[in-house]
Amino acid sequence: MQKLLNDVIINYIRFKNTILNSSTLARYHNLFENHIKEWFKEIDIAQINNSLLQKYVDEQWIEKTTSIVIREAILLIKLALKREAKISNFDMPMIDLDFPPLAKRKNVETLTRIEEKQLINYILNDERQKYSGIILSLLTGMRIGEICALKWSDIDLKKRQVNVNKTLQRICIKNNKSAIQIGKTKTSSGLRNIPISNFLYDFLVSIKPSNRDTYFLTNSTTPKEPRNYRKIYKTLLKKLKIKTTTFHALRHTFATRLIENKIDIKTISELLGHSSTNITISIYVHSEYSTKRKAVKSLDNLILK
Repeated sequence: MQKLLNDVIINYIRFKNTILNSSTLARYHNLFENHIKEWFKEIDIAQINNSLLQKYVDEQWIEKTTSIVIREAILLIKLALKREAKISNFDMPMIDLDFPPLAKRKNVETLTRIEEKQLINYILNDERQKYSGIILSLLTGMRIGEICALKWSDIDLKKRQVNVNKTLQRICIKNNKSAIQIGKTKTSSGLRNIPISNFLYDFLVSIKPSNRDTYFLTNSTTPKEPRNYRKIYKTLLKKLKIKTTTFHALRHTFATRLIENKIDIKTISELLGHSSTNITISIYVHSEYSTKRKAVKSLDNLILK
């Protein structure tokens, strides 16, 4: 019996509808509509083999599709086929593909200590509530979506901790439409309790509203959208004549300060909500050239003894 690959993928996405978070489902839909559907039109799953998939990969790369998108599209195809193999007599083919190289990771953006102090001092003396998300990210490493979804009821001042349990994002859906959704954190590791420092505690007490069932950034029942809060951040940087960085640079700055203070990687990884310490190491741990020079010079002591 003929079974089209496109139908298998659609059935897989439907099966995962109640399991995956909304952003992952939206990504799967967009991958299918924009990068899979047309190419595999009328292709039966019995025709799927390594050669056909390699041809797909090569053609996508020629058409300037990014390597990460190509990899994600192949992953979706493989997941759908694995599901099909479990529920029918379909035999999963061996898949071993050559992918185009991934783009080099960009250098991590951080604020200098002087820039960090400049931001904090300004916020303490002007419009604390408006810029509270900047302080919170600098001192907890929270992502902007997590901050936008945060309610005052998620902040436990008695236990002195912030309970991170959801994120807010604008999800792109079919026909170029989008919608704001509040859902699970980026990963299960994203569910975490972040201790509040003494400085942050005093800051939060100074802006605490009477109604705790309100969003942290707005003190109302309506949340602030990430793209709008990014504009607020960039406008403040311009006002203070600080180099332009992304809001995510605040999270990077938090992690970098912890590393500078010799905090262990496992603790930093858990505070950031990373799924593994390998992610933390790959992003933040790198030696300065002077440290490398010192390491090489240490060999002299061994050789010349």
